[in-house]
Amino acid sequence: MPGKWDWLKDEIGLSNLLTGGRMLFKVIQGKLSVDDLTKCALCPNMCRHACPVSIVEGRETTSPAGKARVALMIREGRLKLDPDNLEPLYTCLGCDLCTLYCPFEFSVADFIRPVKEEAVSKGVVFEEFREVFENLETSGDVYGKADSGADGSGIVLYFRGCTVRNERPELAEKTVEFLRKLGYDVFTVKETCCGLPAYNLGNTELFKKTARKAADKLNATGAELIVTSCPSCAYTFRVLYPKYGIKLKPQVLHITELIGEVITGLKLSSEGTVTYHNPCKLAIHLGEKELLRSLLESVEGLEIREPRRELFCCGHGGSALSRLKPELAEEIAAERREQLKDGATRVVTACPSCELALNGDGLEVVDIVEFLLEMMKK
Repeated sequence: MPGKWDWLKDEIGLSNLLTGGRMLFKVIQGKLSVDDLTKCALCPNMCRHACPVSIVEGRETTSPAGKARVALMIREGRLKLDPDNLEPLYTCLGCDLCTLYCPFEFSVADFIRPVKEEAVSKGVVFEEFREVFENLETSGDVYGKADSGADGSGIVLYFRGCTVRNERPELAEKTVEFLRKLGYDVFTVKETCCGLPAYNLGNTELFKKTARKAADKLNATGAELIVTSCPSCAYTFRVLYPKYGIKLKPQVLHITELIGEVITGLKLSSEGTVTYHNPCKLAIHLGEKELLRSLLESVEGLEIREPRRELFCCGHGGSALSRLKPELAEEIAAERREQLKDGATRVVTACPSCELALNGDGLEVVDIVEFLLEMMKK
């Protein structure tokens, strides 16, 4: 039996964007009542001007509203659930920059997630993602390397996360040193992944399994506070775990949030010049758009130059694009590097993945902890 809104879906199709745009205004004015995915598919797609993928690649299909249209057509059976049609959905970085332009503040990443979940449940999985799932299943680590560290104990637990453990172990050492200089008796444990990569790729069951394992481990430590260098881990612990009924007892802070509580007492100074890169998970998903800049402003004598764009993903968000289309991920990183060069040759950030993606091509990218620790040692 035809659905109530079949006429509307026929009207917009995949290419009738002008008609869809006119209908959007009727939706905004309350003259039409349709589900959120359809609203997004109707949109004239202004959010493309915020989407790093859309800006760099320039394809309508991989613009935010373009992804929503593909997801809508798959959901309605007008497109097959196959790799060719799924590919545009997996170009989404999950940065949610599209929400900044959206009149409804919709997250395209959230809209297309059910289609990804359906694909995984039916075994329609890109080969590039199977290794991620296998690694999480067998080692509890997205890189496939089980944590060989020892279990400590105490009140403040430093959670390194997969990227820091595997790619930036020196940052972990410096962060522990930094926290101890602040007077915290910090400890680490043998970690397992927070589960976010599985969630981003649509494997929600594996996410929940991995998350429960991580939560059980962290709860058993008796810690009262978890501090992490990774804003993605902080977001997962604070936002996704409660959403799926996974209880994490300790309070969770990203390292910048903890620094924000104490930095005025550090009385740091520098005569250098820096710019900064705001991680999407920290700025948008944790709602801390001003925090990184405010920490830098607390350093006496430091000249801060603004990046050409305040917010722009490094290209390695979302777990999918850097695996499925690494060349495009690097093009996005290169675009961000060009934006940052307008400010200075030294960039301060607060995400290990962003640091790894953006370092090079004439830029020195450092973590906020490394940057502040340098001054504390002088």
